[in-house]
Amino acid sequence: MNDMFDAKIALFHQEAEDKYDALKLLADEFIRTGVAKESFYEGLTTREQNFPTGLTLNNMCVAIPHTDPEHVNKTQIGFMSLNKPVEFIEMGTDDKVIPVTMMFMLALKEAHQQLEMLTKLMDLFQNDELMDKFAAVDNYDDYYKLIEEAGLNLEG
Repeated sequence: MNDMFDAKIALFHQEAEDKYDALKLLADEFIRTGVAKESFYEGLTTREQNFPTGLTLNNMCVAIPHTDPEHVNKTQIGFMSLNKPVEFIEMGTDDKVIPVTMMFMLALKEAHQQLEMLTKLMDLFQNDELMDKFAAVDNYDDYYKLIEEAGLNLEG
């Protein structure tokens, strides 16, 4: 199995009160699996406040939260879908609120990996059909098949 997904961090159809609750749910999985340090959640929220990660796509909104490498033990990508949207600030704005229903959380040990992964994710986000499949997926095996279909299974 690919390095960037071997911790199998994926939560499907979760309930979250707000973006901080959603970030904590997924960050806790990174910490529990040893992928990230205890400081990971704090690093995510600090970065999110300064550099929002919400993105408006054609038919949905996603977030790609990430933080600095010092909070990361191992490169990994985590995924979470939400039953009800939570409000994130749109990337590149200070105050435009968007309703996010999926998060692709990045834990990158090397800063240079960020550009390559963000480029791959942006390609995925342009594919409405594939994004609809990500929104509907409810188990890890099907999720990983979508990762392969999307070409995201890079070596970490």
